[in-house]
Amino acid sequence: MEKQKTFKLIDGEFVPSDARNILFTLVNGKINFHSQESFGIKIRTSGDTSFHEKRIKELTQTNIDIKKMVDYAKENKLRLKINGTIEITLINEKL
Repeated sequence: MEKQKTFKLIDGEFVPSDARNILFTLVNGKINFHSQESFGIKIRTSGDTSFHEKRIKELTQTNIDIKKMVDYAKENKLRLKINGTIEITLINEKL
């Protein structure tokens, strides 16, 4: 099996409403992931959730920045070109 693989998730030009839906779905999915992880840690262990809380804040700001860009595109009758790839690398687990 390959140790590293790149996947093309998004590649194209979009009208602002489609771009908003695509990008918000991705970012909100990550926010939900970190929210659930943080909640689970608090319930199970009362452990440190600072990493997840930090990511939620960063991703919330990302949503704000995306909204501004998409709104600008809409107001100026522009399309948005979005290229999104994800790279996955298999690594040995540290024990």
